[in-house]
Amino acid sequence: MSRAEDTEPGGEGGRERLLRAAGHLFAEKGYAATTVRDLLRAASVTAPVLYYHFGNKEGLWVALVREVMATFDEALERSLATAGTAAERIRCYCRAALEVRRAYPSLNRVLWEILAGPPGAAPRFDIKGEFGRFIGQLGGFVDEGVAAGEFRRCDTLHAALVCAGCVDVAAGPRLLDAPESSPEEELEGMLSIVLEGLALPEPRS
Repeated sequence: MSRAEDTEPGGEGGRERLLRAAGHLFAEKGYAATTVRDLLRAASVTAPVLYYHFGNKEGLWVALVREVMATFDEALERSLATAGTAAERIRCYCRAALEVRRAYPSLNRVLWEILAGPPGAAPRFDIKGEFGRFIGQLGGFVDEGVAAGEFRRCDTLHAALVCAGCVDVAAGPRLLDAPESSPEEELEGMLSIVLEGLALPEPRS
């Protein structure tokens, strides 16, 4: 790819370079502190490339979030198509969430910074709505398991939050020195404990 292709508005590569640069810089410096000049320098593109593809910095942010959400939705749709028990569907759904969270670690940091930061720290994005959608689907799986006699009766919200917490821990910073354990293995282990706790005991013969 030539330098000209990266610096011309319609050239190939500039859009992807800007998205990668934005993901890194927004996580490192925060949205407000990241300037257009920072983005252009990190992506090795000129201002017309940014304006052509995204309009401005806010447009770049929105495109970055939409790309992640689209990837997330595709992964979750695959999990929803999985046949099996409620426990198997919960595992598949949480695996898909972990897959996307690990693919976009920098954006995870940005989203949490927005939640913890002051209003106006970054363009509006309905983070709580997206999280509520995720919890709602997990809760739906729990309800399916209860209705099928697979799970004991429980507080659906609490069960869904515990499953979501397993994803958060597995996708978060590696705080334990456990090289033999991967995030995927940790997720499976935590979910096993949760799902075994939800399962109805086998009837005694």
